[in-house]
Amino acid sequence: MSMKNLSHILTFFVLTLLSGQISAENYKSAELGRANIQTTKISTLADSMGSFASAQFPEKIESKYFVFYSTISRSRLQSYAHFADLFLDLVDRDFINLKVVRKVNAVVLPTKAEFQRFLVQQLNVSTPSEYGMYLAEKNLFVTYDGSGLGTFSHEIMHFVVETMLPERPSWAIEGIPAFFEKFYGYEEDGKLQLKWGFQNPWRIQALGEGFPKLKMINVIYGSSDTSEKRLLSVFLYQHGKLKTFLELIKKGDKKGFRTYVEAAFDKPMYEISGDWQTYLSAIYAKRDQISKLPPSTYFKTAQEFAAFEMEKISIFQ
Repeated sequence: MSMKNLSHILTFFVLTLLSGQISAENYKSAELGRANIQTTKISTLADSMGSFASAQFPEKIESKYFVFYSTISRSRLQSYAHFADLFLDLVDRDFINLKVVRKVNAVVLPTKAEFQRFLVQQLNVSTPSEYGMYLAEKNLFVTYDGSGLGTFSHEIMHFVVETMLPERPSWAIEGIPAFFEKFYGYEEDGKLQLKWGFQNPWRIQALGEGFPKLKMINVIYGSSDTSEKRLLSVFLYQHGKLKTFLELIKKGDKKGFRTYVEAAFDKPMYEISGDWQTYLSAIYAKRDQISKLPPSTYFKTAQEFAAFEMEKISIFQ
């Protein structure tokens, strides 16, 4: 073989790999995200930021799973701590058994501008996020008052994914937390009762017109778009497979398949693809209705939620 031909073959190979089209069978490692796991022994905000920096927050609330710091009112901060604990209790009850070995530090800034400035100036984050950020190496979750409960649930799930699911596929690093950002429900007897599986209006809008042609294999191996990845996690949930998917990841068991998605369905990719395309087409057909879905929320009573459900979300059940 000539060097010229060899060069052409190598070029084709690299381009194919980058496009996400290379055989999953030959490149199973593309599904694993273990290289992104960062462990830490940090346990307090002072450990991660220094005592001077942590002292800037006069309000501190220690809850079951978190230590919250802020300059907002204590009552407001308490409401966030209360929701965060209830939320992780729900995840433990309904999705995956948790073994939390340390509490997560959580900083809630008063405004979006202060939140982003805090990330840049005090945590050296070059590109601050829009709503919230979990920094595994600092055992720290940062957001701002008014970012929404969906932001809290999304970022909290980053902690769960990083600590509980070391074998998670790369797409699930964002795909799993993004699933948990959309919900409606109520609190009863100290427990959250939430309904899941709703599309997120702004993500569907961001996907544009072409997403009904999106291939599942490209989401698993080639996507860098969190909104595309969320489509797959909601697809798993709507088919009753998300909990199985999470349990299989926790055990590191693909049941002989190339991906955890196939293992959860107990089917090869080509047998799932038809349902996937039908699912995408249905979302596209309802995109105008989806755009009217309200932000994630929960109510203090089942009666309040029932009235909200009837008026706002019954069409999506």
